[in-house]
Amino acid sequence: MRPGELLLDDKSRDGSHTLELAGELDIATAPDLEATILSLCASHAGEIVLDLSKLEFVDSAGLRAILSGKALCEEHGCQLVMTHPREPVHRLFEVTGLLGRLRFRRRSADGHESPTPERHESPTPEGHESPHV
Repeated sequence: MRPGELLLDDKSRDGSHTLELAGELDIATAPDLEATILSLCASHAGEIVLDLSKLEFVDSAGLRAILSGKALCEEHGCQLVMTHPREPVHRLFEVTGLLGRLRFRRRSADGHESPTPERHESPTPEGHESPHV
């Protein structure tokens, strides 16, 4: 993958779509994420999960795309959930105050995803253990 590139891999099952994001979510690539979320919402997706485990960089345009995606999902009766942010991405959500505005899902020790925690709980960044375990 080249610098400045974003790969979006859609894995769908039973109305749920997991978008694996890899690379950089920035001013150049944010419109791709927004267009993908809009397309999935228009196709009546019940849930869109953004897997952030391979996302290396997010700028303000990337954050805006995620918030825009959340609004699109709400308008279409769909849920938007984030999983597995790396430490730098997790920290960005933390310092911008978005941890309380977005839904995150944690991976348990056996590799399965737990139900969506309450909005006020912090997600565990990839490679870190949860203090609640």
